[in-house]
Amino acid sequence: MKITNVKQFNTKQPVKVLDCFVDSGYVKAEHGSLPDVDNDFESSRRQDVKEYVERRYNHDGKQRVFSAGTFTTLKAKAVIKDVARTMRISPSLVNYLTAIFEDDKADYTDIFKLAATNRKVAKFVHDYPQLFENIRTLMFQPRSSSVHASALLVTPDEMDGEDVECFDFVPIKKIDDVLVSENSGYDLDELGLLKNDCLATKELSKLHQTFDLVNEHYHANLTMEGVVESDLADARSYELLRQGYTQNVFQLSSRGMTKFLVEMQPSTIHDLIAANALFRPATLENGSTEAYVDRKKGLVAPTYLWGTYNALKDTFGLITYQEQVAQIACEVGGFSLGEGVKLVKFISKKKTEKIQAMRDKFLKGAKQNGCPIEDAIEIWQQIEACGSYLFNKSHATAYAVTSYIGAFLKAQYPTAFYTVALEWADDKELIPIMSEMEACSVAKVVAPDINKSALNFYTDYETNEIFWSLSRIKMVGAKAVDWIINERNKNGEFTSIVNFIERVFKYKLKKYQYWDDPDNEDEVQRCPVNARHVLNLILAGCFDKIEHAYSVVERYAIVEKAAECLGFEIKQKDFPEDLRGKHYFWSQQQIKVSGLGAIDYKRIYDNSAIKDQIRGRASYSSLKDTLSDDKDGRKVAVAATIVEIEEKKFTSKKTGEQETFCKLTLQQNNDMGELVIWPEEYRNARGVLQGAKNKLIICMALCRYSEYIGHNNLQMTRNNLIEII
Repeated sequence: MKITNVKQFNTKQPVKVLDCFVDSGYVKAEHGSLPDVDNDFESSRRQDVKEYVERRYNHDGKQRVFSAGTFTTLKAKAVIKDVARTMRISPSLVNYLTAIFEDDKADYTDIFKLAATNRKVAKFVHDYPQLFENIRTLMFQPRSSSVHASALLVTPDEMDGEDVECFDFVPIKKIDDVLVSENSGYDLDELGLLKNDCLATKELSKLHQTFDLVNEHYHANLTMEGVVESDLADARSYELLRQGYTQNVFQLSSRGMTKFLVEMQPSTIHDLIAANALFRPATLENGSTEAYVDRKKGLVAPTYLWGTYNALKDTFGLITYQEQVAQIACEVGGFSLGEGVKLVKFISKKKTEKIQAMRDKFLKGAKQNGCPIEDAIEIWQQIEACGSYLFNKSHATAYAVTSYIGAFLKAQYPTAFYTVALEWADDKELIPIMSEMEACSVAKVVAPDINKSALNFYTDYETNEIFWSLSRIKMVGAKAVDWIINERNKNGEFTSIVNFIERVFKYKLKKYQYWDDPDNEDEVQRCPVNARHVLNLILAGCFDKIEHAYSVVERYAIVEKAAECLGFEIKQKDFPEDLRGKHYFWSQQQIKVSGLGAIDYKRIYDNSAIKDQIRGRASYSSLKDTLSDDKDGRKVAVAATIVEIEEKKFTSKKTGEQETFCKLTLQQNNDMGELVIWPEEYRNARGVLQGAKNKLIICMALCRYSEYIGHNNLQMTRNNLIEII
């Protein structure tokens, strides 16, 4: 693409935009520097954009485009380790001591503050005083240079009537055939150069793929631009976010952000913009997020100091964005918009002297505009207090609109949305996605089918069934899947397990000794599918339909047929006779090899040895039900799979001693939960839980609301009742 013509249109009517009307405040003027240009592109297209920028601006043999350099600095841990190495101090001792430093950004004073409260650090300082004398001037100095991940800079074509290149502005070096500045991005900003941040975002690739599926299967003729240019007010989209169904929505899917949205109850795009700007460490710490929620809910009335209503009306009287500071400086303090932008930059970069130099001008301008002096002083104090952590509204708007598009696709086209979400998901993300899908959509994941499943998730848009991917089955790689699919496409659907083996293995001419009998190189070339692949496909449920297996326990008969066809007998130890008729055993095998499977936990509880002991003291509950408010403070009986066992230590406030408690992550099919076992109970239960990971647990526990996770968790009661299967 090359721009050949640009036309300018003027209008007397205000143009409505989502961020704000900034006029010429962000062009290069009295504030001395050009704005950063941040553009997010599909993850697979970032290199194409970089090459386009180079072709576009490196014309006539001139080199105008280069990458920004960046530096790592010597922080507390690194500088201590580096200097200690030159003094030949034991690395093991140094590593042990620096591990005590929780804040790697600690300055020289912070080190001695820590020494005042920690005897081991104090002794280290006392034993090696010269080390701490040497690091004083080295802390936060540049340590190594590298290339900025995204920043491209473009220098002017000419200066003072003469042709110029990037070499005329900054020192340039070459790293792996890439031109890189010796200066960092902040220094380049001071020089007034145009910085383009070309960012690669996989979310845009996922959205693009979802739009393609929607248009292919629903003939919706949707585009990202079309959704953006709509009123951005789809009720179903906001309802999903208010209920906490945020999985796989850009910027909104973290646990903390989900909790914030549930509290905030967003209803407009302005709420999503605010959420993207507010949910950041500094604003969380100073209470800005809570203040916004309280005002939105009407618990606290918004207040507006003199002249600030116009700037703060969309955020309930709270300064939330950098642009609001510039606008207030302009409308209250009489600044030009350019000076307002300069003030924002000074505050964000903590240029204290320059900030104070602008204070008198602000107060003078406010007085001339009629603002009471006490209001002017308070407004300035608010600007100084919050300016360093405010977020850029246009940036937050871009994020919020992208978030809204994801929520819109989830609300209106859930089957296509979740198909893409599953395809891009890591293994640890699959369960939360499937749990949410089950709760808020018509889409559902089903077991793999040897005649329908493919390399990736295959979706039947008529039934809204998403068939599990063959490549997600343990040990079944892309080559084996391609071989199976090619045979299916060439000679038709498979009719039985025997038909499958005879057709897939017809070129191998081999009888297997057992499931893990390895193939030599020639046999792999003949056919990349082996006996272990066949077993895992059976356990995953691929042959249930063609073998008419209506219950998971019937998979043993399929395994027997496969073994006979491959040329060996099944060993008793692999499929113990006492477990062959247990439905949970086969479901566990399916989960083990594919990550997908359904266990009837209620049935397991009903047949457990400790049910009679629990009867009358607690009633059975699913993990999903334990999250409801009415369960808080009630005892329940649960059966689940232990997917993680984590021991944690803390210092008891009562005794001052180190105590150990345990946190179990539990899973019931697509639902996850947490069981906390406090020290006294854990001392009794520890022996039972040894080696219990991936096994079934049946126990009695108390539902308690947890401030940390924002919903109920399970806590082990006294007189533990635990059974591990």
